[in-house]
Amino acid sequence: MLKHYALIATRNLLKYKIQSIVSIIGLAMGFTCFALATLWIRHEMTYENFHEEAERIFLVRNEDKNSNEGLATVTPSPLAAYLQETFPEIEQACNVSDSKMEFKYKGITYLSYQIQMDSASMKIFPIRLVSGNANFLVNGSKEIAITEELAEKLFGKENPIGKELSIYGQESPICAVVKAWEPHTNMPFEIVRANYTIPVWYACGWTTFIKLRKETDIKAFRKKIYEHTIEKDNAKLEHFVLTPIIQMRYDHPIREATIKFNHILLFALSGGLVILCSLFNYLTLFVSRIRMRGKEIALRKVCGSSDKHLMELFSIEYVLTLLTAIFIGMLLIELILPTFRELSEIKTTTNGIYLEAIGYSLFVASLSFLISLLPIHYFRRQSLNAAIKGTEKGKGKNYFQKFFLVLQFIISIGFIFCTLVMIKQIHYLSHTDRIVERGGRASITFSAKSSEASLREELKQIPMITEVLSGNHNSFIPQNGASYITVKEWDDKPASADEVLLETIASGEGICNYYNLKLLKGTMLRDDDRKEKVMINETAARLFGWADPIGKSFLKSDSTRAQIIGVIRDFCKDSPTIPVKPMVFTVQELFWSINSGGNLLFIFRDGQWKECKQRIEALIREKYPDFTFYRLYNTEEEFNKFLQSENALIKLLDFVSIVCILISVFGIFSLVTLNCEQRRKEIAIRKVNGATVGTIIHLFFREYLLLLCVAAAIAFPVSYLIMKSWLENYVIQTTISFWIYLILFISLVMITVTCIYWRIWKAASKNPAEVIKFE
Repeated sequence: MLKHYALIATRNLLKYKIQSIVSIIGLAMGFTCFALATLWIRHEMTYENFHEEAERIFLVRNEDKNSNEGLATVTPSPLAAYLQETFPEIEQACNVSDSKMEFKYKGITYLSYQIQMDSASMKIFPIRLVSGNANFLVNGSKEIAITEELAEKLFGKENPIGKELSIYGQESPICAVVKAWEPHTNMPFEIVRANYTIPVWYACGWTTFIKLRKETDIKAFRKKIYEHTIEKDNAKLEHFVLTPIIQMRYDHPIREATIKFNHILLFALSGGLVILCSLFNYLTLFVSRIRMRGKEIALRKVCGSSDKHLMELFSIEYVLTLLTAIFIGMLLIELILPTFRELSEIKTTTNGIYLEAIGYSLFVASLSFLISLLPIHYFRRQSLNAAIKGTEKGKGKNYFQKFFLVLQFIISIGFIFCTLVMIKQIHYLSHTDRIVERGGRASITFSAKSSEASLREELKQIPMITEVLSGNHNSFIPQNGASYITVKEWDDKPASADEVLLETIASGEGICNYYNLKLLKGTMLRDDDRKEKVMINETAARLFGWADPIGKSFLKSDSTRAQIIGVIRDFCKDSPTIPVKPMVFTVQELFWSINSGGNLLFIFRDGQWKECKQRIEALIREKYPDFTFYRLYNTEEEFNKFLQSENALIKLLDFVSIVCILISVFGIFSLVTLNCEQRRKEIAIRKVNGATVGTIIHLFFREYLLLLCVAAAIAFPVSYLIMKSWLENYVIQTTISFWIYLILFISLVMITVTCIYWRIWKAASKNPAEVIKFE
C-alpha cells in the first residue's frame, strides 16, 4: 500500500511540476541555510571546550574607555599573581600571550602562530610533551618547542631536536616537540616560547586567565571582582569582567572573527524564514490540490478508504517533498562547502558536516510535517464533505491560501527591504567623506628604522608612487597602536564635569592633507608650530563643553597648557560601528615615542596597486634583506575588512530575497489557478451578461493587489524598525529614503500583475457556453 501511495504521490508532484520544483528548491535552500547556520552557531559556541574543566576557566579583563569594545584586550604582567594571592576563590591564575608570527628556516619565510607560556600557564592549559625537555618554559630561555605537525612540515622524519629556527632575526634552538591543541581554539599555535614578565603595572601586553575553585559561587565572585580596584605604579585598574573561556569567541572577542556572531544568527534566521516561506507556499499548493481533488477523495472514500489511509496518502506526498528537498539541500551544501569552510573556519571533516547538516534538516523537516498535519487533516475533511454533499462551501474565498500568501509577501518584502537598506548603507560608507581618504593610500611598516631615509628615497623612484610623506607617521588604517592623555583641567570647566580622555594624533599639515581631514574652525596645525598649539575634533569640543573652542586651552600632564588653534571635523578611522573618540592633534614631537621600527605613508596611482606592491616587495628582497619583518597595507583594502561581514550578509540576503520572490510568485500563480478553477462558472455567467475580458481581469487584479497592499502595510513598518535599529550600530548612517518603499512596491505590483495576467486572461477567454455545459 505504501508503495502504491508513493507512486501516486510521485505522479501528483510531476503533474504540478513547476509548483513542486519551486517549493522543493525553496525548502532545499532553507534547509541548507538553516542547517549550515545552526552548525556554524554550535561551532562558535563550543570553542575551547576541549580544555579540562573548561567551565571553571575565565578570561579576566577590566573596563577600558580606550578600547573599542569597552574592555581591555591586554593586561599587565603582575595581575595574574596578584589575583591568585588576593582572592581565595581562585585556584590558579596565569598570563598567556599568543600571536601570528614569522620565522625563517633555510632562508624560507613561514607564517605561523606562537603562544608564550610559563609553568603557571601549563597548570591551566597543559601541553603534552612528545619528546625533548621543558626548557622552553624557563623565563628568558631562547629555546622553543614546536608541534608535531610543524616538525613534520619542516623536517619530515628527521629529529627536530637541536635544530634552529630564525625568529625575527634571533636563532632559536628547538628543545621539544609537543602535541598541538585541538584546532577548535582561539589560541592556535605551532611554536611555544617562554613567557616574559615585566614587573610593572603600567605596561600591558598579556592575556590573563583564572581557574576558579569548584565550590565558588560564580555570580557572587563576578560582583566581588568587579568592585575591586587596583592602584599600583600610578596605574589604576578597576571594574574587572570575567568571560568564560568557552564564550571568548563571541562575547566581546579580543579578535573579531571574519563573520560577526550576530550576522551568523541572522544567517540562521534567514534560513528559517526561507523554510517558513517555502512551507507556506507548499501548504497553499497542497491545500489547493486537495480541494481540486475533492471528487477523487470522495471516490476513494466510497471505495472503502479509511480516514487513516487518506491521511497516509497525503502524508506520503508531503514527506516525499520534504525528503527530496533535503537531498537537494545536501547537493547545495556540496557546492558551497569550500566557501563555507573559508568563512566559518570550521575544521570538522566533510562527513561530520554532512551528518550534522542532515540531522538539523531532518529535525526541521519533522517539525514542519507535524505542524502541517492539522491543516492537511482539516482541508481533507472539508473537501470530502463538499464533494459528497455536492456543495462548494467557501468557494471563491480561500481564506487559508490568502492568509499564507500574505505571509509570503510579508517575508519577501522584509528581505528585499532590509537588503536594499544594507546595500545603501555599505555604499554610503564606501563613498562618504566622513571617513578618512582611502583611495590610492598605502603604508609600509618595517623593522629597521635606521633604513627609513633610504627606503623613502627608493620608494620615490617607483613610477607607480606619486608621493611619499616625509617623517615617520603611524597610519590611521590600519592603526598600529595608539596613545592617550587624560585631561583634568580646561577652560570653562563645569564643577560637575568628569575628566576627558583624549586620543593623541601626531599630525601636522602633511598628514591632514594626506587623509583629507576637514578643518571646521581656526587654522591648520603646521609641522613647525610650537608644541603648545593643538587641534581637537568635534567630539572633544563637545566633551569640553565648548561652543567655540578656538583660543581655549587645557592642562597637559606636564603641567603646561595646550592652546586650541583649530577644530577638525569628526572622521572615522576605525570600524564604522565604533563611536568617534575625542582626539587631540599635535606636532609630532609632543606625544611621539621613538621606537625601533619605521612606518612610511605614500600615495600610488589608481589601479596600479598590484604592480606597486610587487615592485616594493622586490625592492625589499634586493636591497633590504636585513629586515626581520615588514608589512604593506592598502588603506582601502584594510577598511573593507571592517565591512566584510556585512558584505557576506548582503550576498546571502540577495540570494534569499530572490528565492522568496520566486516562491511568492508561484504562490500567487497557484492561488490564481485555484480561483479560476473554482470560479469558472461565475466567469462564464459574467461574460454571458456582457462582461469583457478586461473587466474580469480587473476584478481579479483588485483582489490580489489588495493582498499585496495588506502585506506591504505590515512589512514596511516592521522592516523599518528592524533596519533603524541595525543602522544605529553605525557611527555614520545613511537615511532610509522614501524611494526604497516606492520602487519596491511598484516592482512587486509589476511582478504580481505579470504573474497573474496570463492565467486570468486564459480563463476569461474561454467560451462561456462550453464552461456552463461542462458544469
